[in-house]
Amino acid sequence: MGIKERKQRQRQELKSGILAAAREIASEEGWKAVTIRKIAALIEYSPPVIYEYFDSKDEILLDLMRTGYAEQLEAIESAVRAAKDPEEALLGIGRAWMDFAFRSPDLYQVMYGLGSVPFSAAETSKEGEKIADSVGGVVEGILRNSGGKTDDVGGKVVLLWATVHGLAALAMVGRIPGGQQEARRLAEQAASDLLAAWKGG
Repeated sequence: MGIKERKQRQRQELKSGILAAAREIASEEGWKAVTIRKIAALIEYSPPVIYEYFDSKDEILLDLMRTGYAEQLEAIESAVRAAKDPEEALLGIGRAWMDFAFRSPDLYQVMYGLGSVPFSAAETSKEGEKIADSVGGVVEGILRNSGGKTDDVGGKVVLLWATVHGLAALAMVGRIPGGQQEARRLAEQAASDLLAAWKGG
């Protein structure tokens, strides 16, 4: 490996370390507690080194938000690929959504403006469209299979998103008796109810 390649690898490793440190602090103390100074202390560098990679804490959050959306999209698309038909895929999407939210709550909070994270509506909208397109394809497949109208796929996607996201967010702040397990059960029930309604026209 040449000197240039070694330096590039070292830079990537340090950048990854910065992002991992931010997530570690957030997991232990919440996103409000994350600062450049704390990140620097955790990775044992001075704050100016952090600024060589990110101009601000907001840029760190933006990078993590994109990572989160990419991971959530992969989880959803994996559920769709594993399903034998759109109906099964819809139920799988609900499960995959909850699995991701509870597996990576720190990323989920960044993505959806939870836990005192500054919410960049324009950026999250852009990233969220990829997920909406994937879910929309499944919803449209369900409607076509049942002979239903496909003129409001977008509205149905938002309805599903609002339901599962709302349950995940409420569980994260302890507002659902039964916690994650109950939130998962309710998400499964909601997806089943929506599926039945959409198949019925």
